[in-house]
Amino acid sequence: VVGLLGRNGSGKSCLMKVVFGTMRAESKSVRINKAQLLDGYLKKRTISYLPQTDLLPPFFTFQKAIELYEIDSKDLIKEFPEAEFLLNRKSSEVSGGQRRILEVLLVLLSKHPFCILDEPFSGLAPIQIEKLKETIKRMKTEKGIIITDHLHRHIRDLADELYVLSNGKTYRISEDEQLIKLGYLNEL
Repeated sequence: VVGLLGRNGSGKSCLMKVVFGTMRAESKSVRINKAQLLDGYLKKRTISYLPQTDLLPPFFTFQKAIELYEIDSKDLIKEFPEAEFLLNRKSSEVSGGQRRILEVLLVLLSKHPFCILDEPFSGLAPIQIEKLKETIKRMKTEKGIIITDHLHRHIRDLADELYVLSNGKTYRISEDEQLIKLGYLNEL
C-alpha cells in the first residue's frame, strides 16, 4: 500500500487521474516493477480506480456493477454483509456511506492487479472505516494499492510507503516529523 498525502489543491487527485489514464499530462511515465506501462494498459485492465466523486451513475444497480466488474456477489457480501439487501437497488437509492463502501469494494475486489483509491473513507462512520482498513490490509497481499484521504492517520496506518505531494513534488516520508517540515501537518 502506497499512501499519498497532500494539502487541498496539491494535485493528488490529478496525479491519480493521470496514472489511471483519464487525464492527460504533458509527459508521464507509469511503471510497475520498473517496467513502463505503455498505452493500452487501461484496456488490459491493469489498474482500477475509485474517484473521490461517485463511481457509479445514479441509475446503476449494484448488481449491474458487480457483473461489469466481474465480481462474485458472495465475495462482496462476505466483506460487507449489508450488501445482500442492497444489490438490486440503484446507487442513488442508498445512503452515501453504503454507496461509498460498495464502490470501494467493487474496485478492491476487481481482478485488476492494481487499485487507486481517492478518498475511500469519505462519508464513512468510524466503524466502517476500521472494517474497510481490515479489507485493504488483507487485499494488499494480492494487489498493489495507492490510497489518499484527508484522514491522514488512517493512511499512515495502512501505508507501507508514504509520500507527500507538496509544491508540485513528491517526497518520500520516512519519519513523521517530515510531515510537519513539508507543511502538511502543524503538529503530530
